[in-house]
Amino acid sequence: MAKIPVAPTFSPTRRMSINIVDDFINPTILVPPLYLHINPQNMQTTYTKKINRTQTFDSYVEEYWGEELDVVTCSNSTGGFISEAFGLTTINRSYTDSFFKFQDVLDAYRNNGNTYDDKGRIIRKGTVILTYHPSIYFGYFESFDYTEDSGIPFRFSFNFTYKVEKDYTEL
Repeated sequence: MAKIPVAPTFSPTRRMSINIVDDFINPTILVPPLYLHINPQNMQTTYTKKINRTQTFDSYVEEYWGEELDVVTCSNSTGGFISEAFGLTTINRSYTDSFFKFQDVLDAYRNNGNTYDDKGRIIRKGTVILTYHPSIYFGYFESFDYTEDSGIPFRFSFNFTYKVEKDYTEL
């Protein structure tokens, strides 16, 4: 099996990262890896099959069409919004490292690996790589939502859904 050159190397502490490449065959890194500030609190991979069931006169007919794209769902939070001048802050959070890292991940979701021209047309279709030891997922973001909760101040909680087109898992 060929080694994939775009996966970042990990230390014993596992960190989730997001890369953007231009294609599966000869991947070229378009953006340096974006590491999540904190690993996911919850990560789930869902595998489903395409099955079509039809009722006939006296029984059911089942047709198997392969598999749907795998889905990875993650729930996470940012690090605390800490500025050097004010300590924990919500007013000046846009000047903190945690906010910058969150903004990078949000931009990766909004562009979803694509490169645009001046008029907003896609000129280069990219692929988002989600790496979390021991797996590397090639695909795209399907949804991303974030909230600020008063019960957990000074940070954002966010969830995303990621569709997997291709994956590599180390055993």
